[in-house]
Amino acid sequence: MLLVGLTGGIATGKSTVSGMLRDAGLPIVDADVVAREVVEPGTTTLEKIKLAFGPSVIDNGVLNRRRLGDIVFSNRQELARLNDIMQPAISRAMADKINFWRMQQVPILILDVPLLFERHYEKDGKIDKIIVVATDEATQLERLKLRNQLSDLQARNRIRSQLPLKDKVAQADYVIDNNQDQKSLTQQVAALIENLKEIAANDNTN
Repeated sequence: MLLVGLTGGIATGKSTVSGMLRDAGLPIVDADVVAREVVEPGTTTLEKIKLAFGPSVIDNGVLNRRRLGDIVFSNRQELARLNDIMQPAISRAMADKINFWRMQQVPILILDVPLLFERHYEKDGKIDKIIVVATDEATQLERLKLRNQLSDLQARNRIRSQLPLKDKVAQADYVIDNNQDQKSLTQQVAALIENLKEIAANDNTN
């Protein structure tokens, strides 16, 4: 099975590309979905977050992501504390989902992981190829402000909480340029899919 990591910067269009890959029939393990699953009401992880950050981040048993985000994205120590709680649970759940697809003997599996480099997925030897979806900094900032209804400072804090996009691009096997129009994006993704299928087919014959 060809294991392909998909990442990018916040608001660069990674989720759009992920959706296009899914529409093309490729199975996806989405770390954002997993991250929501591990903090569902009644989970141990949610209880740990409540103990660490106080009951104000919980509304009627449900995690208030915006309130928690306001705390952690302006304070690196608090962000590190949240990651220490979240990451073990996410890693276990991700491993379970990867094993499920491996049992299905799919030729290609996409791991959609926003913090792929920050969590060092590329260093465990399990990911075969890495895709980074990129835009210029101004486009990224404006998209994030519009999408999440954030102030300029809030948006910049969230961008700074991640590894600089240029550092991710430098480590990528494939870079999807999402500064252009939808037609260009579609063409880039189609070419990417053909390339991945070719690699997977060659791996299966070796």
